[in-house]
Amino acid sequence: MVEFAMILPLLTVLMVGIFDFGLILREHQLLQNAAREGAHFSALPQNSGATSTIKSVIKTYLSQENITITDADITVDQAYSINLGDVTATGTKITVSYSRNMLIGSTPLWPFGQVTLTGQSVFRNLY
Repeated sequence: MVEFAMILPLLTVLMVGIFDFGLILREHQLLQNAAREGAHFSALPQNSGATSTIKSVIKTYLSQENITITDADITVDQAYSINLGDVTATGTKITVSYSRNMLIGSTPLWPFGQVTLTGQSVFRNLY
């Protein structure tokens, strides 16, 4: 019983860390998917110059997964140069950033406070 009482705090911190790391990986993948959705939407000819609509598509995608971001967290570059060997094409680069707090706040034993995740995607424009 004494040994269990000694090891229980360590096991608890370890389990919370594993759970938190899994959440971070999940949210990073969601940011990647949202950036990909936005870049794909932006690459279509009818969406040229529709930055606010592109940001709305990204925010809607993330809100379905309970992630709330602002327009300032999304960068849209519809004039991104893509090198295709001898040819240079124009594409759209979307960058989505999101900050979240760790489940266990910053302590001397757990020096993690807030984590900033970033997702990026580039699609060639069809216009």
